[in-house]
Amino acid sequence: MPQQQNAVRLPLTLALADRYLELTSPERESKFHYIWLRDNCWCEECRVAQSAERRIYTADIPPDIAPAEAHLDHDAATIHLRWNDGHSSSFSVWWLAANDYSNGAEEPSPKVTLWTSDLGSPPRFEHGAVVGRPDVQLAYLDAMREYGAAIVTRTPSVDGEVARFAEVVGHVRETAFERVHNVRHDPQGYNVAHTPLELKPHTDLPSYHWPPSIQLLHFLVNESTGGESTLVDGWSVLADLRRDNPDAFDILCRVPVTFQLFSEDEDTRATAPLVQLDTSGRVQTLRFSNQLALPLHAPFEDVGEFYDAYQLLGKMIDSDYYKIVFKCNTGDLLTVHSHRVLHGRKAFDPVSGARHLQDVYMEWDDLMDRHNVLSGTHKPTPSTGVDLA
Repeated sequence: MPQQQNAVRLPLTLALADRYLELTSPERESKFHYIWLRDNCWCEECRVAQSAERRIYTADIPPDIAPAEAHLDHDAATIHLRWNDGHSSSFSVWWLAANDYSNGAEEPSPKVTLWTSDLGSPPRFEHGAVVGRPDVQLAYLDAMREYGAAIVTRTPSVDGEVARFAEVVGHVRETAFERVHNVRHDPQGYNVAHTPLELKPHTDLPSYHWPPSIQLLHFLVNESTGGESTLVDGWSVLADLRRDNPDAFDILCRVPVTFQLFSEDEDTRATAPLVQLDTSGRVQTLRFSNQLALPLHAPFEDVGEFYDAYQLLGKMIDSDYYKIVFKCNTGDLLTVHSHRVLHGRKAFDPVSGARHLQDVYMEWDDLMDRHNVLSGTHKPTPSTGVDLA
């Protein structure tokens, strides 16, 4: 976490309460529990120097831990503590300001732009630049973080290239089905994607309890009539639904739905609500796949209300207001954050020209971890305020 040197101004005053330390500046009063401070010591006894991993074992900290002495060094903007167990710790006031949980400090939220059909098309980046230039790769990852979708153009139309690209920006996630999945007209295929029918906007593999959060779709060739790609920002849809019809939003968060995708040799099945929230109440995951839903098993009194909400959600997802429609060309590689963005396609004529995609799955965490490495923000800032080498 970067130091926020504008978050606190000197002079500061330091006071010791029964179970916590008070640090007061002209702007605010901050409080830090002694157990929390002791748990975050960065001295050589408490951290592994070469890896910055913790050596201190939280359960071993005495329950009555408290400072025996405390000193605020104004010149160094550092607090020095000698604990009643004999240990000593130092804390930068800037580090404390950046981690001030008593005033609601939390990990900074990345920029997210919710969109509708006005977006027109996802941001585009050239394959060679994404693969060969860290700054362009970072811009591609920034676009994924902000919009949940991006297109990499001029990707070589070579078998397996989508997996090779995935390994540049992260790692392929294996599923029960092919590592590299071929999507083309196949009368024997196990999925509706193998037909020329329209695919309504959906998320892939809701039949996993943790569906893959990234999907890469590489158009090796796309010369058929029709088959335009469609994308919908599911988080945008849910934000509007939550605002306009909170009861409908609530029941979609509560009532579990079972999804199944299977082949002759494999089976995947999971039961979970369509909408899952994080601990702050923000939408974390949307799973929506009309074609894979099994009969609903829910309390009788919930079924009617669920279907009202489910139909409303489906109509919003399929509406022209939210949906963008565009043609992916041969060599385009479409990336979607599939816990957020739904993808689909229009019907196509399989005899009008070749249409062959290959896709793989990844995890959002891996892409964002790559972003952190490229941006130089992946190493933690020690509580002493001295950056890691």
